[in-house]
Amino acid sequence: MTEPASSSRDTLKRAAAEAAVELVQDGMIVGLGTGSTADFAVEALARRHEQGLRFVGIPTSKATAARAAALGIPLTSLSAHQQIDLTIDGADEVERGTLNLIKGLGGALLHEKIVASNSRRLAIIADETKLVDRLGAHVPVPVEAVAFGLEATQTALEVLGADTRLRVSPEGDPFITDSGNRIVDCNFGEIADPARLDERILAVVGVVESGLFISRASSVFLADASGVHRLESPHAHHDGPPILVVMGVSGAGKSAVAEALAGRLGWPFEEGDWLHPETNVAKMHAGIALTDADRQPWLEAVAGWIDGQRSKHQPGIITCSALKRSYREIVIGDRPEVRLVYLRGGHAIIAERLSGRHGHFMPPALLRSQIDTLEEPGSEEDPITVDIGPAVDRIADEIIRQLGSSG
Repeated sequence: MTEPASSSRDTLKRAAAEAAVELVQDGMIVGLGTGSTADFAVEALARRHEQGLRFVGIPTSKATAARAAALGIPLTSLSAHQQIDLTIDGADEVERGTLNLIKGLGGALLHEKIVASNSRRLAIIADETKLVDRLGAHVPVPVEAVAFGLEATQTALEVLGADTRLRVSPEGDPFITDSGNRIVDCNFGEIADPARLDERILAVVGVVESGLFISRASSVFLADASGVHRLESPHAHHDGPPILVVMGVSGAGKSAVAEALAGRLGWPFEEGDWLHPETNVAKMHAGIALTDADRQPWLEAVAGWIDGQRSKHQPGIITCSALKRSYREIVIGDRPEVRLVYLRGGHAIIAERLSGRHGHFMPPALLRSQIDTLEEPGSEEDPITVDIGPAVDRIADEIIRQLGSSG
């Protein structure tokens, strides 16, 4: 992809900002991002305010507050409004499919994440150069840290695999955030598991916050030469946070795919096989196929885990063979947040995988009984169906793509 000139990029950013600002309605509390891209949104909001749209803004930095006030946008604070309807901000990188982000090159990552975490929706505006297959492809991860013991903090971040550099101001002094902290820019290269890396960064004593924004963006307004494209997050669901049931016969790769999805999306993961009663496990160890009556308490336990996630209003991923339509009625039923992911593969490839698997209580000899039991989900169940042939990461990419396009 040819890098557009600076003036062309500004035109693209402005177009994306104009599109995102159309989401703002009368009476909204709007989070105002920080940085050169977010500035275009602030300008567009000011024009809409002049035209009669009534809203108040919560800025994410002193610079944005000054800019918005100068343009006549009425401002408020999180202390007055702890629930924000919509935040519009830029990003330094957007991961294709997941819409995970790197933010913070503008120096306001802590305030931006606080505002984002208190927003019902986070709309990101970007030009085409910000879209990457893996975070870390082009920019470092900014990490905000306290000044005390900064050298020790920086060393701990290097132990995690980062090439680090303390950010400095144009005058050559250490950059100081609005909260009085420092920023360490950490180059990890392409990041395979951003959710796990975020956890490890935040576990370092002295770190305040990281610039990895996992499962935060609701949508991205991405502008290129052909126009503005709205990318929807796989996390977006009108009935609540989605819960994925990854189904398929034994050996289809349910656990590996679910773990890859959990790492990419930052969602809780439960291995459904471990919810089997001990009597079921003993039967399978002995090579005895389970009956519907055997499976009933297991399926109810899977449904219980799903309901636990729903009650906490959290997304989740659980594996479950869910071979029959009647089983799926128990697990999914009338739960509108639950989405079925069907890993589809032929007997030969699955048998080959099972022959190399050791230590699992489901012996390869039971594969035929599973295939005989399998009732493939029909279109009326709205499954995300993927072929198990490609590598696990490619399968996860395809599931995320389908989840985002249907959200």
